[in-house]
Amino acid sequence: MGNVVIFGNQKGGVGKSTLAVLYAWWLADVRRQSVCLIDLDTQGNSSKSLRRSSAIAEAAELFGQDVGPMVPSRGKTIALAPGSKKLADVELAKAEVVIPAFRRNVMRLAQDFDAVVIDTPPALGLRMSAALMSGNAVACPIELEAYSIDGVAHMLRAIFGVRRRYNPQLRLAAIVLNRFNPHSLRQKAAMQELALNFREFVIPARISTRSALPEALAAGVPVWRLPKSSAREASLEVMRVFELLQQRIDGSSEPVPADAQP
Repeated sequence: MGNVVIFGNQKGGVGKSTLAVLYAWWLADVRRQSVCLIDLDTQGNSSKSLRRSSAIAEAAELFGQDVGPMVPSRGKTIALAPGSKKLADVELAKAEVVIPAFRRNVMRLAQDFDAVVIDTPPALGLRMSAALMSGNAVACPIELEAYSIDGVAHMLRAIFGVRRRYNPQLRLAAIVLNRFNPHSLRQKAAMQELALNFREFVIPARISTRSALPEALAAGVPVWRLPKSSAREASLEVMRVFELLQQRIDGSSEPVPADAQP
């Protein structure tokens, strides 16, 4: 079974889609893994960045019909379950119907692919709940602002609740510091608060605010393939963060249980 890694935070605009897409590319390019990315956001930003990937089914369909077996090519392969406006209808459906269907499909995909990456919406509805009930690791991107830190606390409580009642395999793998500005006094103060309350969860590396990242996503290519000098620094930061994240997911660094709440 491949890892099912969820990028989630109950706060929008923290870079969930950016990091989910970059992580999928990193797994394919660096780790030579076959990857399926499921885009559960109605905006479909991950789907736009991965527009060149082959689509297995719309993400909304994973909450209903069973997806057939996949036979992905090994290495550098990303399949996509694209997001769409249809995902809004999932929130109106019966949880006892759509969540088991989604879990079955994710389990099937985890058998067919080396890794399944799930990009979640910024709210604890049926879609995020279904993702948490289906995964084994959560990466929580955070921008160093007060509201984003509040989102981490809410996310921890959600992970703990799902782990205790539905999915004992679920772990918070890491909090990922994103869009870091070393010159911001406000961000430095937020970092001190984060270290005080969530130190054991935070990866000791950061991704800075760099123009190369959105440029790469707009071009539909990993930042390390962007032909400009500024992409080199961004690539080094991104790859360092993903190496540390993967260590926690693989277990070479002890994973943090969701019930170890501050």
